[in-house]
Formats: sequence, C-alpha cells, structure tokens
Amino acid sequence: MPEKTPNGFVLIEIVITLILVGFISVFVGLFLYTGINGFLASKRNSEAALKAQFALDRLSVELRRMQSLPTAPVLNTSIRYQSQDFPGVARRISYNTGTISLSPDDGTTWYPLLDQVASFTLSWTSADMDQLDSDEEISAILVGFTIAGVPKTFSLRIYPRTLIPKPS
Repeated sequence: MPEKTPNGFVLIEIVITLILVGFISVFVGLFLYTGINGFLASKRNSEAALKAQFALDRLSVELRRMQSLPTAPVLNTSIRYQSQDFPGVARRISYNTGTISLSPDDGTTWYPLLDQVASFTLSWTSADMDQLDSDEEISAILVGFTIAGVPKTFSLRIYPRTLIPKPS
C-alpha cells in the first residue's frame, strides 16, 4: 500500500510561522516609529530655527540702526531706543511672559517677533570708541534666547552704526 503524503501544515509549522511574522512585525514597527519620530523632531526644530532666524534678523535691523538711547536698557528685559529709520519716534524691544515683542513707544500696540521663548538675555558691551574723551560708548549689543523644546541657544552680537553713549 502506498504511503499518504500530508496535504496541509503541521501545527508546529503554523506556530513557528506566526512567531516569525510577529518578530518581523515588531522590528518593522520599531523602525517606522523611530523614522517618524526623527522626522517630526527634525520638522519641529527646523520650524523653530526659522522663526528664531527671522526674529534675530529683525532685531539686528532694529538695533543696528539705533541712533540714541533715551533711557538705560533694562537688563534682560527691554531696550528703548531712537531709530534712524523712524526719527522722532522711540521704539521698544521687550521680553515678557515668553514673547519677544516690538513696539512704538506709545505702548498701545505690540508686535510679537517670537513666542514660546524659554529664556532671554539682553546686554551690551562698552568701550571708548571715539578715543576723543574718556567716556565710553556702546560697542556691541548682545541678544540671546532659547525656544521652549529646542535645546539650542540662539544668539546675536549687534554693532550699532552710530556712537551711542554708554547708559549710566
């Protein structure tokens, strides 16, 4: 009598196949999760960097063309200045509750430059730039900030185009 050949799978073959498919799907899932997570982090960081670059460019334009300081800047908070571009109108750059804003000094209208700011620094360095007398002028204005969720610090050193006496 001829031997019968099995026509289907044995139970152990099905179990091993299911285990292998399970392992493969776990690794494919982890691979996809890591890739998607990396893409989203990259997108978030590049959007934050673009916003920060825009704010730094605007701050640079504003402070480079500053003509005078009617009052001493409040360290790490705000700076009030006269601009060559807007004669007779004082302007103010201010940091308040996570937002860097720009305003004509009437204080009624604030234009946000950047939100979600975790920390902000505003300072200046001074030196005797004109060498004519012993008083010092502002040689550079230093601006720096970090954005919430982004580990990088964005900073800028601005050199005013006119000699501005150091605030007392």
